[in-house]
Amino acid sequence: MHVKNLFMLDVDGTLVDSCQMDHECFSQAIYAVTGLAVPDNWGSYTNVTDAGIIEELIDTHGLNHDKIKLFREIKRVFTQKLAIAITDQGVAPMPGAVEFIQKMRHVPSVELAIATGGWEETARMKLKAAGFHIDGIVFSSCSDAMSRSEVMALAAFRAKQDYGVHFDRRIYFGDGVLDKQASQSLNYEFVAVGDKVEHDVRVNHFANPQAILGKLGIEDVERQYA
Repeated sequence: MHVKNLFMLDVDGTLVDSCQMDHECFSQAIYAVTGLAVPDNWGSYTNVTDAGIIEELIDTHGLNHDKIKLFREIKRVFTQKLAIAITDQGVAPMPGAVEFIQKMRHVPSVELAIATGGWEETARMKLKAAGFHIDGIVFSSCSDAMSRSEVMALAAFRAKQDYGVHFDRRIYFGDGVLDKQASQSLNYEFVAVGDKVEHDVRVNHFANPQAILGKLGIEDVERQYA
């Protein structure tokens, strides 16, 4: 049976309950290195990824002469602060998310990819700390591309290459308005996770994989899990 459905998942707020921790550590790192404050409304940025926000801040404040150095130092400080926060506070998966990933690995008509606006190193750190096992799952991040839509498109390309199949459906699971907009720009289906986005296809959590598959019209759930 050829796989036809690509489930592509965001990390912060979708798989991992890490939005507040991530925002705080990221903002603190930028301020520590540059003295610049990051607005709470990230929707004002052209590219709302870790790399995109830093790029725009550097350009806006005329710091281009130190761009490479600033990028490297902000990433280092952010990674350090995030590691400390995870050690001190822990980080939890979104309800049912770890089990959902494991179950989807056994559904023949589904393949998985992770596409995040964060850096690969910090995203993998959060996923590991939250109990996810993602070996063998296609992964893309802002370490690869600046914009969210480019990160998602790259994940789809890598999935096609790595899994050796043609996907009839590409379905992105995300918790934010920008996830929905990026999905629409790529003509991907979108599943809103949580209650931050108004959308016709929405799940509160991942605790009922059968219901999620049913909502997406993917059948033979029991047989595929057997």
